[in-house]
Amino acid sequence: MKHNRKLNGTKPLLNIKRQGGWTFWSLAFTLSVLAFFGYVGMQLVPVYSLNGNIKNAMLRSVDGVNLAKVSRSEIINKMSRQLLMDSSQQALNYKNDLVIKRTRSLFTLQVSYERRIPIVANISIIAEFSPMVECSFSNQCTLN
Repeated sequence: MKHNRKLNGTKPLLNIKRQGGWTFWSLAFTLSVLAFFGYVGMQLVPVYSLNGNIKNAMLRSVDGVNLAKVSRSEIINKMSRQLLMDSSQQALNYKNDLVIKRTRSLFTLQVSYERRIPIVANISIIAEFSPMVECSFSNQCTLN
């Protein structure tokens, strides 16, 4: 049987090995998609790092204080000092973003905020955060 013989009226598959692999356009498309997601990831790293700093400031603000008697201004003062040390002092609007609740057995500190990350032209990514610290009055705190 010869390789160049037609089967059922079709052309023979002579150069099948030359047809495999990446073309320029498929390689360019794949690299552009990877570059776009890399760019978006690099834009999101500082936002999530800031959220980590805010969580740390929340935990430090309730560390070693009498939760039954601590005032809102004391919490804000401790949080702002910690965020200043982390170079994130302009991160929050304490009046609008910070919520403090007390019940008989629980002290809750919650911050709700969002960040807009511009990507291209009028396209942005919105990241919403709402970290919460719940503490019992025996100073056992959990971060949610």
